[in-house]
Amino acid sequence: MEEKKSLEQIIADNLVYYRKASGLTQLEVAEKFNYSDKSISKWERAEGMPDILVLKALADFYDIRVDDFFKEEKAKIKMTRKSKRWFIFGLSETLVWLVFGVFFTVFSIFLSGVFAWWLLFVYAAAASAILAVVWAGIYHKRLYQLIATSCIVWFTIASVYLTALMVTLPNPNQNIWLLFLIGVPLEILAILWYFLRKNLKKRVN
Repeated sequence: MEEKKSLEQIIADNLVYYRKASGLTQLEVAEKFNYSDKSISKWERAEGMPDILVLKALADFYDIRVDDFFKEEKAKIKMTRKSKRWFIFGLSETLVWLVFGVFFTVFSIFLSGVFAWWLLFVYAAAASAILAVVWAGIYHKRLYQLIATSCIVWFTIASVYLTALMVTLPNPNQNIWLLFLIGVPLEILAILWYFLRKNLKKRVN
């Protein structure tokens, strides 16, 4: 005969289920609600229970009802939060490229020969990286934020370099390439900042 689960264990199982169904780690949930990942782990092992206000906040976050945490039968989630994140991020990135694509088409038709309008796509890459940094910051994806920051640094420098190269044609300045040297300390700073934040987070927890 199957042993009946305690209320604490049912809640714990549901906390694990809805977190994983939403594509989240314990750390991501902890950061969202200003708890340590140790607290989340404790709740999910049925060694403690969040109070009703926390359960209400979690239910709203997972788009379920509070009483779903007290049932063994799991509620269906139409679209996980992780899927929604990627959908919104993908949509916003697509809009960035669409805008630059429209500018490229219009300028190429009506201002052909005035400027190398293909450079707009290099600018679009830099703008896309900026947007990625914002989204990574919102969702506490520090590694993604580091990668996107690196993209901002190098795409921005590439944009300035290529623009300067085109403007100075047919006799480009031979020292323009030195712009890329600026990216080296900026890249180092970005990496150091990433590891500093990571270590600070470990100490807090």
